[in-house]
Amino acid sequence: MKGIKKHQKVVAVVMSTAMTLSAAMPAAAEANTPKEEVVYVNLDADGSVKEINVVNIFDLDDDAQIVDYGNYREVRNMNTTDEIRQDKETIKINASAGKLYYEGKLDSDQIPWNISVRYYLDGKEYSGDELAGKSGKLKIALHITENDRCRGDFFDSYALQASITLDTENYKHIVAEGAAIANVGSDKQLTYTILPGEGIETEITADVTDFEMDAISINGIPLSLDIDVDDDELMDKITELQDAIQELDDGASDLKDGVSELQDSVKDDLKRGTEDLDDGAAQLQDGAGTLKDGGELVNTGAKFLDGGAASLDAGMKSLNQGIAQVQTGLDALNAQSGELTGGSAEMQAALEQLQAALQSVGDSGEEVQQLVAASGAILEGIEELKAGSDSLKQINYESYKAIMAANGVDVDTVKAGNTSAIGEINRLLESVDTIENVLLRFGISSAVIEPWKTKCTNLANEIKMLLAANNACIEGTEVYLNSASEKISELAAGALILRNNYTEFNYAVGNLAATLTGMMNHMTELKNAVNLLVEEYGTLDSGLNAYTDGVAQVVVGYQQVSRGSTTLVEGTVELRDGSSTLYQGTSELLKGIGEFCTATGTLKDGTGQLDDGVSELLTGIAKLYDGTGEMKDGTEEMWDETSGMDTEISDKIDELLASVTGSDVETVSFVSADNTNIESVQFVITTDAISIPDEEETEEAETENPGFWEKLTSLFKKS
Repeated sequence: MKGIKKHQKVVAVVMSTAMTLSAAMPAAAEANTPKEEVVYVNLDADGSVKEINVVNIFDLDDDAQIVDYGNYREVRNMNTTDEIRQDKETIKINASAGKLYYEGKLDSDQIPWNISVRYYLDGKEYSGDELAGKSGKLKIALHITENDRCRGDFFDSYALQASITLDTENYKHIVAEGAAIANVGSDKQLTYTILPGEGIETEITADVTDFEMDAISINGIPLSLDIDVDDDELMDKITELQDAIQELDDGASDLKDGVSELQDSVKDDLKRGTEDLDDGAAQLQDGAGTLKDGGELVNTGAKFLDGGAASLDAGMKSLNQGIAQVQTGLDALNAQSGELTGGSAEMQAALEQLQAALQSVGDSGEEVQQLVAASGAILEGIEELKAGSDSLKQINYESYKAIMAANGVDVDTVKAGNTSAIGEINRLLESVDTIENVLLRFGISSAVIEPWKTKCTNLANEIKMLLAANNACIEGTEVYLNSASEKISELAAGALILRNNYTEFNYAVGNLAATLTGMMNHMTELKNAVNLLVEEYGTLDSGLNAYTDGVAQVVVGYQQVSRGSTTLVEGTVELRDGSSTLYQGTSELLKGIGEFCTATGTLKDGTGQLDDGVSELLTGIAKLYDGTGEMKDGTEEMWDETSGMDTEISDKIDELLASVTGSDVETVSFVSADNTNIESVQFVITTDAISIPDEEETEEAETENPGFWEKLTSLFKKS
C-alpha cells in the first residue's frame, strides 16, 4: 500500500509538472501522435551505459502528419522512405497509412536503473575483457538499484526480467540463489524477476573453464496484474478459529474453577475422615495394649492357681493316705504330732497364699467391656472410611466432562474442534503453496514471496502447536482422572473388605467378652470355695493341735477328718481341673489378645498408609489445579496473540498482493515529457558479450549496432 501511495504521489508530481510545462508552452504547440516506445540500451560488460536508441512505433489508420518529441542526436526511418524533419526536439513525418518505425539515438545516457556487473576469479576482480579465456572459481556480482538522476517513476512501476545464459560445457557447479534455472539445449538459462520498486543484489558462482559469456539480457515492462483474491472463506475460518480459542479460554477458566471447588471440598472431607480414623486406630491400639497387659496378669494368676491346685491335689491325696494309716498308727502319729501340726501350718499358709492370689484376680468384667467398646469404635471408624472412599468414587473423567458440560463446555467438541482447526490450517497452508505457484507462473521471484510465506507458515504452525498442546492437555487430564478413579476404586474395595472382615472380628470379640464374663462368674465361686477351705482348714489345724489331748479324741476326730478329707480330695480334684481349664482359657485369651494387638497395629499402619495416599491424592489435585491455571494462562495468551489475527492476515494479504500486482499507472514517455499520448513503453537492455579473442586478430572489430530486423524481432521475443 505504501508503494502504491508513493507511486500515486510521483504520478501526481509528474502530471503537475507536465501541466505546468504545458501551460508555459506556446499556444501553437501541437499534440503528439499516439505511439509506442521501445528503448534499446546497450551496456558495457560491467553494466555502464554505452548508448540508448529508441524505436518509435506508429500505426496510422489514414495518411497523416506524425508529430513527435525527443532530444535525439540523430534519427532514421526504419521501414519507409518518408522524410523525417527534425527541428530541435520536434519530429514531424508526413506518413502514409499503416505502420511506421523510426529510430532515434538519445543524447542522454540515463536510464531508470543503475546496473553493475562485476567479475571475480579465484577471489580477484577482473574486467570482462581481462577475464576472457581464464579458468577457475568464478563469481559474478549483479547489482541493480534506482537511478535518482532519471526522470519519471519507471523504477517504481516497471518490473525487470534479467536472463543470463551459461554454456554447461564451460560452466560446472552453477549456484544462483533466487534465480529460476532452466535447461535450454546444452545451456543453463538463469532468470531473475525483479518487482517494481525493488532492485537486486545477487551472486552467481561456478567453476569455469575458458571463460566467455553471452550478453546479459534485461527486459523492462510495466507490471499491472489484475488478481482478484477472494479471502472471505479464509477470513471465515480465521473467525471460527478465534471463536474456538475464545471458547477454549472460557472452558479453561471453568475447568480451573471446578478443580478449585473439587480441591476445597475433597481436602476437608478426606483430611477430617483420615484424622478420625487415625485417632480411632490409635485408641484401639492403646486399648489392645491395656487388654494384653490385663490378659498377661490373668494368665499369670491362672498359671499360679493351676500350680497351687496341683500341689493341693497332691497334698490332699497324701493327706488322705496318711489318714488311712492313722487308725493303725495312732501311737506313731502321737509321737510325730509335732511334725503333723507343722505340716498343717504349712498347708494353711499355702491355702492362704492361694486365697490371696485369687483375690488379685478381678471379676468385675470392666476391662472386657472396654475391649468391646474399643472394637465397636473401630468398626464405626471403618464404616466412615468406607463411606468416604465411596464418595471419592465420583471422581473420574466422565464426572469432569459432565461438570464442564454443565458450565457450557463440551470437552469432546473442543478436542474435535482443535483437530478440525489443525486440518483447516493444513489446508490453508496447502492453499498458500498454490498461491505461491500462481505467483511464480506470473514470473514473480520466490525470493520476494518467501518471507511472507515463511511468516504466515510459522504463524499457522504455532497455532497448530497450541491446538495440539490443548488436545494433549485434555488427554492428559483424562489419563490422570481415570488413573485416580482406578486407585479410588481399589481403596473403596479395600475398605469394603476391611469392613466385612472386621464385622466378623467384632462379633468374635463380643463372644469372647461373653465367655470372659462367664469365667468371671465361676472365678467368684472358686474364690468363695477357697475362702471356705481356708476357714475349714483352720478348724482342721485346731483339731490337729488338740490331738495331744488324747488318742480317743483323735480317733473321734479322725472319723470326722476321714470323711472331710475324702470330700476335700474330691474338691481339690475339681479345683485342679477347673484351674487347669482356667489356665488353658487364659492362655488362649492371651493368644487372641496378641493377635488382636497385631491386627490393631496393622490397622494403625494401614491408616498411616491411607493418610499418605490421601496426601498424595490432595497433592495430585493441587497439581491438577496448578496445571489448569497454567492452561488458563496459556489460553489467555493464545487469545491475546490471535485476537487481531484476522485483521493482521487480511492486511498482510493486501500488502503482499499490492507488492506484486502493481497498480493502475499512467503510461508516460521515456523520451520526452511532451509526448503525452503514449500507448506503451518497453525497455530492452543488453550487455556486451564477452568472447575469447582470436589469436590472429590484431585489432578488435567494431561492435555493430543491432539492425532493424534484429530490433524488430526483439520486440516480440519471449524472455
